[in-house]
Amino acid sequence: MTVAPPPPPPEPGFPIHALRAMIGGASALDVPRLTLTSEADAEGFLEGYGFAWSQPRQREELESLRRDALAFIEEELLDPGEAMPPEVREEQDVRRLLLSASGDTGWTRQRWSCALLRVMHVLAHTHSPLDQLYGPLIRAQIRERFEAHIHRRGGALILGLGPDAIPLVSFEVRPSKTVRSMTFKLLHKPQNVATDIFDRVGVRFVTPTVFDALLVVRFLRRRSVVMFPNIKPARSRNTLVDLSEVEEALDALRPRVRAGELSEAACLDLLREQAALWRRPGGERDDNPFTDADWNSIQFTCRQMIRVGDALRFFFPFEVQILDEASYARAVSGRASHDEYKRRQRDAVRRRVLGPLVG
Repeated sequence: MTVAPPPPPPEPGFPIHALRAMIGGASALDVPRLTLTSEADAEGFLEGYGFAWSQPRQREELESLRRDALAFIEEELLDPGEAMPPEVREEQDVRRLLLSASGDTGWTRQRWSCALLRVMHVLAHTHSPLDQLYGPLIRAQIRERFEAHIHRRGGALILGLGPDAIPLVSFEVRPSKTVRSMTFKLLHKPQNVATDIFDRVGVRFVTPTVFDALLVVRFLRRRSVVMFPNIKPARSRNTLVDLSEVEEALDALRPRVRAGELSEAACLDLLREQAALWRRPGGERDDNPFTDADWNSIQFTCRQMIRVGDALRFFFPFEVQILDEASYARAVSGRASHDEYKRRQRDAVRRRVLGPLVG
């Protein structure tokens, strides 16, 4: 049973949690309470957020967000036997929720109101106007760039044609990310919640070996399937290949290639023999706290220019994943599986959204 602590005393001078969220690098999701004192304050807060309370259509938008947030909490985060108090669950006036989140109606109602508003906030950021307007066109243009180079030879899947074709175990362009999946993703972000979602479109290659994974990267660059100047460096993750080992091997062979002693094909054969040494060992992950150390892949986010007729063009992000077959096998079972990832993610989101309301 959760025991309610005493209400916090008024904050002198400045609300420190709001200051931390604005200028201290903290997330708005982790602010424990608001500081609104009247319906006029609440309406001003909503207007600053982008919702004019005086406009019926915008009040309907807020109510839609509230219902979706309620469904998310009840269907995804609550364990059997847990329930949101009726006074919060049935409150349809978002102004009153904001005031309750400011602590004017007791600890329990304040915490539950905060939880509901946290999810409403994130849901408001899951919508992409470009994706909503042009989603099928965006996916078609990104898919076409890759699928133009995917072929079958003797029943086997390959990337490219000719003697340099790269064998593939599988290739897929992931369907659009669901709103629930995007909500989980934003709710587990340690810092900025209102951030772009870069993997609304996902492309995955699975190759027989680690060396083939690197050949896929080389192919995508050489054929300009992926424009490397448009890759977002902060979103690049490589837990598959030790690049220092690759660089050392290349440095050793470079003089022989320059001297004409080795053809490119012979050089690749020698590199393939060494590639087993390039696999990165498992270990702690600092890029995503819910990804297991057994998950090994090359991942990067690129932007592609999308054209809508002759009048409109814009860049849209998509994610590329490249795994070798052994890594993929671990990804579909055991600790590195998607189900395990989602379980760890759900536990963390539940703690963050509901806080002391749950054990």
